[in-house]
Amino acid sequence: MELQIGTIISRARHAKGMTQEMLAEAVGVSAAAVSKWETGASYPDITLLPPLARALGLTVDRLLDFREHPTDDEIHTLTEQLSKVFDEQGYAAGQAACAQVLQQYPASGSLKLVIGSLYYRYLSFALNGKADPGEVMSELSEQTLSLFEQGETECVKPDDAQLAKALRVSALIMLSRFDEAEALLDSLPKRPFISRPEQLYQTLYLARGDLDKAEEINQRALFEQVCEAGTTLMNLAAVARRQENCAAASRFTDAYSALNELFELDPLAGIQMRLMLAAEGDRDTALSLFEQYVDAAISRTMDYTKNPFFKRVQTRVPTRNELDSMNRLLLRAAEEDDEQVFSRLRGDPRYEAALDRLRASLPPE
Repeated sequence: MELQIGTIISRARHAKGMTQEMLAEAVGVSAAAVSKWETGASYPDITLLPPLARALGLTVDRLLDFREHPTDDEIHTLTEQLSKVFDEQGYAAGQAACAQVLQQYPASGSLKLVIGSLYYRYLSFALNGKADPGEVMSELSEQTLSLFEQGETECVKPDDAQLAKALRVSALIMLSRFDEAEALLDSLPKRPFISRPEQLYQTLYLARGDLDKAEEINQRALFEQVCEAGTTLMNLAAVARRQENCAAASRFTDAYSALNELFELDPLAGIQMRLMLAAEGDRDTALSLFEQYVDAAISRTMDYTKNPFFKRVQTRVPTRNELDSMNRLLLRAAEEDDEQVFSRLRGDPRYEAALDRLRASLPPE
C-alpha cells in the first residue's frame, strides 16, 4: 500500500503558508529532504513524525492518513476495482487481490462482507474447468462463511451486522448445515411495525413533487417485490415437484414465467423450470424447451437499464465474461450431469445441435 504522506505534507504546508525551507528548519532537516518527501522519493524517518505533525498542525494519524476502516466511497471504489480483477484476470487473481485489500484493512467488517459477496458473485469462474466442482464450492463456501462471521463481529453499522447474519444463512444452506441456518434465522429480529419504511418515502417524494426520487424508489420497491414473488413461485414449484404434484408444479412454473415476461426479466430460469417438468413428458416438448433454453442463454444480457419498469434500479450490468462463465457451467451440466432430463435427451441430434450453438457462442478458454 503506497503511503500518501508526501501529498498530505505538501497540502498542509501550503495551507499554513510555509515554504519547504521553513518546514525543513522547523523539524531539523534539509529542504531537499522535504522535497523528496513531497515527491514520494522518500519517506520521513519515524522519529520525525511527531514534530512534523506538530509543525503542520496535524495528528500523526492524519499525517499517515490512517483509518481503521475504509469509507463507504472507498469500499465502493475497491469493489469496482476487485470486480474488474475477477472479471478480466480470473478467480485466483481476484482472490489474491482481495487478500491484499484485507491486509490493508484487517478489521473492517463491512469490507469482509463485500469480499465474501464477491466470492459468491464470481463462483462460476471458480467452478469452470474443475474436476470436482462440488468440492470447490464447499471449500469456497467455508471461506466465505468465515468472512461473514468475522464481518458480523467487526461491523460498526447495525444494518451491516444484520446483513452479515443473512449472508451467513445463505452460506450455511450451501454447506447443508440446515439446523445452524434455521437457528440463525430464528435469532433475526422480526419485522418492525413499519416493515417497509420506503413506502413512506414513496408517499413523501410523490407528495413533494420529487418525481425523479419517487420514480427511483418505486422502481426499486417494485423490483424487490417482483423478485420476492418470483423466488416464492420457484420454491412452490420445487415443493410441488417433490410432492409429485405435476399439475401444481406446472401452475406455479407458468405463473413464474408469466411474471418474468410481464416485467421483461431474464426468461432463462422459467424455461429451465419447464424443462425439468418435461423430464417425464413428451420427448419433442423437452427437446423444444432445451433449444429455447440454450438460445435464451446465448442471447441474455441481464441488462435492465432500458427496462421501462426498472431502468433506474440496476447499478451494475453483468459483463460478457460473467455471462460466458455461467454458460460454460450450463454447457458442462448438459454434457455431463446425470439429471434425468439431460440424460434422456443426450445424443439426440436436436440436443447436440443446440449444444453446438452454445459451444460456438463461447470464446476459447
